[in-house]
Amino acid sequence: MATIDKEAETGLASLIRKESCPEAYGWRVVGPTNLSDPLQHVENIRGFKIRDDDVILAAYPKCGTHWVWEITHMLLRQTTDYEKRCKEQVMLESNGGIARCEKEESPRIINSHFVFAHLPQEIIAKKSKIIHVWRNPKDTLVSFYYHYKSVIVDSRFTFSDVLETSMADKFTIHTQFEYLQQMSKFEEDHPDHPIIHLCYEEMKKEPIKVIQELARFLKVPTDDEFCRKVADACSFENMKVINQSGQKMFPAEFSVSRGPGHKNPEIYRKGVVGDWKNHFTVSENERYNDVINRAGEKGLKFKFIYQ
Repeated sequence: MATIDKEAETGLASLIRKESCPEAYGWRVVGPTNLSDPLQHVENIRGFKIRDDDVILAAYPKCGTHWVWEITHMLLRQTTDYEKRCKEQVMLESNGGIARCEKEESPRIINSHFVFAHLPQEIIAKKSKIIHVWRNPKDTLVSFYYHYKSVIVDSRFTFSDVLETSMADKFTIHTQFEYLQQMSKFEEDHPDHPIIHLCYEEMKKEPIKVIQELARFLKVPTDDEFCRKVADACSFENMKVINQSGQKMFPAEFSVSRGPGHKNPEIYRKGVVGDWKNHFTVSENERYNDVINRAGEKGLKFKFIYQ
C-alpha cells in the first residue's frame, strides 16, 4: 500500500474518519461536520414523517444524484423548467434539511446519501417509491476527487492520495460497495417494495429510454416528445451551464471552507464514462480491481460498466 504524505493528509483531514466518529445502527454517522449531536440528528431523520406520495432518491455520492433529481422534478411536475433551488437545500441530512423538507409541497423528492438504517423508517410502512442511482466505482472515485478539490481550500492532495485513502477505508463515509450491499439487503428484506435502479452509464447511453422507464415507475405520462425535451434540458452540457451560471446558488454551508464569496462546487465536470482511465495507473487499477472482486465475493449484485 502506497503512503500518503503529510500535506495530503492535511488536505484530506476533513474527510478522514476520526477515532471519535459516532456510529448508529451499525453504520458510521455521515453528515454535516458542525452538528452538536450527530446521533440525535440520525434519530430525527429516522423519525421524519413520510407522506403517501413521497419519492425517495437514494444514492452513494457522485453517482448522478443531481442529474436524476432534476429529471425526477421535471417528470413529477410535468415541466421542463429547472428547479430553482439546489438539491442540497432539500437534502434530508443537510443542516436545516428536515425543516425544509417538511415545508415542501407534495409530491416531495426526499433525497439522501444516507444508508437505509439512517433514513425515515416510515419509508417501509408507506412503501414509498425509491429511486436508486448507481455508477461504476472507478469513475465515482474520480468524480469524488474533483468535487472535493473544488470545495476544500487546502487541496494539496492527488487522485492517488484519494485512492489510497479509499482503499484503506479511512474516509468517514462508508465505501460505495458497502452502500450497494445494504441496498441489496434492503431489497431482500422487503421484496415487495417499489424500487427502480438507474445505472449512470445506461442513462448516458440511452437517456430517453431510461427517462421513460422512470416515468412509468412514477406513474406519470411518458409522452415521447416530452421525455425527449426532459432529456435535452437535463443533458450534461445544459446542467453544467445552469450550475456555473449561479441560477442554482449553493448556500455557503455546502461549499466547504470557502467562506464569503464562495462559488458553487464543481458538480458537473466531464460527465463521461471511462474517465478513470486517465487517472488510474496500471498498478492502481490492478489493485482496485482486487478491491472490487473482493466486494463481489461478498455478494455484490451490481454489474459495473466501465466504458
